[in-house]
Amino acid sequence: MRVVVCGAAGGVGRAAVRLAHERGHAVLAVARTPAGDGTVEELTGDVRDAGLLARAVAGADAVLWCVGVTRRSGGDVGRTALPLLVSATTAAGVRRFVGVSGAGADLPGDRKGPGARVVSGLTHRLARDLVEDREGEHAVLAASPMDWTQVRPPRLTDRPGTGRYRLTDAAPGLRAAPLARADVALAMVDLAESREWLHAAPFVVAAGR
Repeated sequence: MRVVVCGAAGGVGRAAVRLAHERGHAVLAVARTPAGDGTVEELTGDVRDAGLLARAVAGADAVLWCVGVTRRSGGDVGRTALPLLVSATTAAGVRRFVGVSGAGADLPGDRKGPGARVVSGLTHRLARDLVEDREGEHAVLAASPMDWTQVRPPRLTDRPGTGRYRLTDAAPGLRAAPLARADVALAMVDLAESREWLHAAPFVVAAGR
């Protein structure tokens, strides 16, 4: 497959680029700054540039969306960029999309227990821009023609990946173990290679929990 990784310079994005390349996929790494060591093709620029996105998705089979809110990006990067991406992928005939969201985002159809509701409340208070942007991304995807999936991890860590994860509809609570960014990337690449969890936003948690 030809896989486009947007947000390729971030922690999840770098891991997704590496894993997709190791699996033999042709990878295009899209980032504001050069993301790698020259082992994969790169496209440098802002994901809010419609022309850049059109060039990125031409000939692609799947898009991995690892874009996050940063101080430099502003708080609405996803809500601004995803409509442009949907237009570009629709024009190019690209349907598979896998993005990373967060367990603190409140999405239609969620059934969250008391602990998960506390997590959501804290996330909305402490990382308001991030969680509102994730919720806005979901609204764009739900109205799109794409075969989309969003994975929602709890707290993230840069520790080495375990190579294992679990996808579930059950929202993790306060005691959820942090998940390695490499394991989130693994879940995203696995989903890009499959037709599982279409039009869904499962939580991704540590295996065995």
